[in-house]
Amino acid sequence: MRLEDIRYDFPEMPEEMRKMVEREVEKQVKTGHIKLKRRGKAAGRTFAASLAAVVLVGTTVFAGVGTIWMRRHPVGNHGVEVTMKEQGNQTTAAASEVIEIPDVTMELGYLPQGMVETEKGKYSFENALNEGGVSIVFYRMDTGDAMFDMLHKEVVASEDLNVNGYQGVYLEFPKLYEDMIAFNQQIYVAYTDVHYVMQMYAASDVPKEEALKIAESIRLMPAEDGSEQNLIHAWDWSSYLASEKDNIKNGQQSEEVRLAVSKEEMKNTHQIGESFSADQEGLEEQRGLTVKVSDVRVADDIGLLNPEYIDDEIRGEADAAGKLVPATIQYIKEGNEDSLSEVVKEERVAQKLVYVTVEYSNTGEQKLSDVLFFGSLMRLAEDGDKMCIADRGSAQPQEGDEWTTVINRGLSDFSEMLYYDVHGGERGNNYIAAIEPGETVTVHMAWLAAEDELDKLYLNLDTYGGPYEFSDTSLAMGLVDLRQ
Repeated sequence: MRLEDIRYDFPEMPEEMRKMVEREVEKQVKTGHIKLKRRGKAAGRTFAASLAAVVLVGTTVFAGVGTIWMRRHPVGNHGVEVTMKEQGNQTTAAASEVIEIPDVTMELGYLPQGMVETEKGKYSFENALNEGGVSIVFYRMDTGDAMFDMLHKEVVASEDLNVNGYQGVYLEFPKLYEDMIAFNQQIYVAYTDVHYVMQMYAASDVPKEEALKIAESIRLMPAEDGSEQNLIHAWDWSSYLASEKDNIKNGQQSEEVRLAVSKEEMKNTHQIGESFSADQEGLEEQRGLTVKVSDVRVADDIGLLNPEYIDDEIRGEADAAGKLVPATIQYIKEGNEDSLSEVVKEERVAQKLVYVTVEYSNTGEQKLSDVLFFGSLMRLAEDGDKMCIADRGSAQPQEGDEWTTVINRGLSDFSEMLYYDVHGGERGNNYIAAIEPGETVTVHMAWLAAEDELDKLYLNLDTYGGPYEFSDTSLAMGLVDLRQ
């Protein structure tokens, strides 16, 4: 799950929040806590609101505060700036002054029929768990209410709102793909009496009217001392502003993201048939664990897979005979304040099944229990003395190209394992229940890959690092060279 791939789902989310969400989603995917619906690309994200007239902190928190109003302002043909402005001649606290804002809790009084809470602040329909629904985030206005300012691009409709006496804004964004659930709506509500701003993300499977009902049903209440129940984990606006400055300084690319490493750093790369240690950081459940990729097969169909473990998404990539269908590659010209995103070119590329046999062995003297395993495919290419991330999404346009980004709409776009045939742990997911001393357990994993990427494939069996950047743990453990 890459944040670049959910661009149309979550416009303008703060960069640090995006990274926090990405780490959480990746952790949950690896441990199987959620069933990631790849085609929807809408793994859980953030939160919703309204509020009773409960004054938790007075307007004296910010000296001289007058009446604050939230409003939208058009920018170009498709841009909307959401701001909070003070009415009258009074002034708010200095922008450099950071004020402590008391904690609040949230009570939700309404959900549409069939919608359930999947995580704290995240709600989706039972027949589409973790695909859509609503997700809510709050900002704690610790620099003054009138500091709030958010610019959104590619807005197709907007309006000012009054939600239980609080000012707000509704925004609608385009759906680039009609067959996908996308978070194409946002609702802001400004709770100036308690100095919080709510930003609700609502997916395309939630009608606007229902999203507004959810917002209107929310109440914020004083947090009791020591109580964590229903406590809002808000994003401090001062931290958001600092994050935005860092994003500009770093050219929108976090310094922590490593998209290239020297060949020397990849000296631990392993070959098929080579055993190596999977004992990471001395974890008790992995002490003495070794791993070996003993076999790799590439096929045009899904016949190698055990039907018991094939889900509908994999079947959806094959025809009635089980043969894999080509993936559609779309070249997108991204929109801005004056234009909407559009597909400028399409092509089709054959998809292949990559089926790997992985052997986990206990070379220690103690039984290993609940051994987590996870495999992800990395696409790497040589560039002089470096190895670089080379998945399709990292492609850059050349001079004269109209497109700005590339999207693979097939499951070959995803690097996380789509299939595995050993299940354990309390949820019956990607755990080996037990490995006795001297015992070997064989796991079969599978992915789809675009045919033109078969010469770039490396397998990452690290349960800490991700497939879209180099991590210290995956480099220390070593990748497995699967290039065909």
